[in-house]
Amino acid sequence: MATVNYRQIILEQREELALNNTTDYVQREKKEEISTGTSLAQIITGVRRCGKSTLARMALNDLHYGYVNFDDERLSRLEATALNSLLEAVYSVYGDFSYLLLDEIQNVEGWHLFVNRLLRNNIKIILTGSNSKLLSSELASHLTGRYIPVELFPFSFTEYLQAQKISVANPFTAKGRGLATNYFFSYLYSGGFPEIVYNEEHKQTYIQNLFDAIVTKDIIYRYNIRYIRTFREIALWLTAHFSTEISYNRIKNIFELGSENTAKNYLTYLEEAWLFVTLSKFSFKKQESLRNKKIYLVDTSFAELAGESATENTGRLLENTVFLHLIRHRIQGGYEVYYYKKDVEVDFVIYSKRSVSELVQVSASLSDEKTRAREIRSLVRASEELHPKTATIITINQKEDIKTEGIDISVKPVVEWIFEQQNKAQQ
Repeated sequence: MATVNYRQIILEQREELALNNTTDYVQREKKEEISTGTSLAQIITGVRRCGKSTLARMALNDLHYGYVNFDDERLSRLEATALNSLLEAVYSVYGDFSYLLLDEIQNVEGWHLFVNRLLRNNIKIILTGSNSKLLSSELASHLTGRYIPVELFPFSFTEYLQAQKISVANPFTAKGRGLATNYFFSYLYSGGFPEIVYNEEHKQTYIQNLFDAIVTKDIIYRYNIRYIRTFREIALWLTAHFSTEISYNRIKNIFELGSENTAKNYLTYLEEAWLFVTLSKFSFKKQESLRNKKIYLVDTSFAELAGESATENTGRLLENTVFLHLIRHRIQGGYEVYYYKKDVEVDFVIYSKRSVSELVQVSASLSDEKTRAREIRSLVRASEELHPKTATIITINQKEDIKTEGIDISVKPVVEWIFEQQNKAQQ
C-alpha cells in the first residue's frame, strides 16, 4: 500500500484556502460567539455548504493558524493512529502555531482523543462538522466539558441583505417595510445557502446535488443504509411535508418499514446531517413532548425538490423561516422552542426560565375572517393554560394590536419582526 504524502495534501489544502479570501464575505452573526482567547475547543456544526469553515476563518483571520480539511478523499480512510503523522505535516507546512482549524472532523474515528491531546498542549482548537452527533452527549463527554458549541445555519434574512449589498434605511416606515418585504420574498423562495445567494443561475442543480451529497455521503454511506431507494424516497417525502406534524407510525406504514424504530432512526440520521430540524410538542410531561414532532427544512431552498410551486407554499415557507430565525438564537438567548397542540394549535411556544415567555403564531394573511378568527382563538385558548407574557401573530405585511378575552396580541409584518429580534440579539 502506497505511503500517504500528508505534507503534499496539507500544502494543496493551504493553496486552496488562499484562493478563498474571507475579507469580502458576509460577516456572519455567529462570529461573535467564537472566541480566539478561550482554551476550550469550539465546535461549529451545521448543514453542508452553510459557511462553517468560512466563519472559523473569519474568527482566525488575523492569527497564525494551521488547517486540515478532512472532507478530502485522500484522508477519507484516515485512522486515529495516523493523526500524529498528519499533525507533523501541518507543522512542516505552517511552522509553529497556537491555533488549529479542523474541518469536517467527524470523518475521523477517535477524533476526540486527538483533540484532547492538542488541548493539553495548549493549542486552541476550532472544529467544524456536518453532523450534529458531534454535540451529542456520547461524544461531548469525551471532551469532559472542554468545548463550546456553535450552531450555524445558511444566511439569515439580514445576512442575505448584506450579501446582496442591500441596505434598508428604516424597516419600520411604510417605504422601508415595503422594500424589505420585496427582498424578503426573494429570500423566502431562494433560501440562504451562500453559493445560491451569490449566484442563483444554477440554483436547482446546486440544491439537487447538495441534497444528494447529504443523503448519500453523510447518511447512506456512514450508516450503511441497506434499503437505499426507500431511504431516498423518505427523505424526498419529508421535504414535501415541511412545517407539518409527523408520525413515525405514518412513515412506517407509507413506506412499509419493519418498525416505528426504523422510521425514528431514519429521521434521526436526517436530522443529524442537518437536512431537517425537528420541533417537539410542548408538554409538562416529558414523555409526551418526546413522542410528538414537527419537521422543518434547514433551508427553504430544499422545498422545491418536492416539485411543488413555491408561491403555493408561501404560508408554510413563512412558518419555516420564522422557525429558523427563532432557533438561530436559542442558545445565546437562553430559551427553548416548542409547538402547542391540544384542541387548538400554536406554531411556537418560547419557553425560558421555567415559564412561557411568548406564543408565536404564523399566518401569511389575516384578511380571511375564518383564518383571523382561528389564529386569535388558538392564542386565546393556549394562553389560558400557558399564561405567556406576550402573544404575537407574524404575517407578510399586516400590522395591528388586538385586545380580546383578556390578552393582548401584537400582529407584526415578518420583516419588522425579524429586525426587532435582530436588535434584541445584538443588545
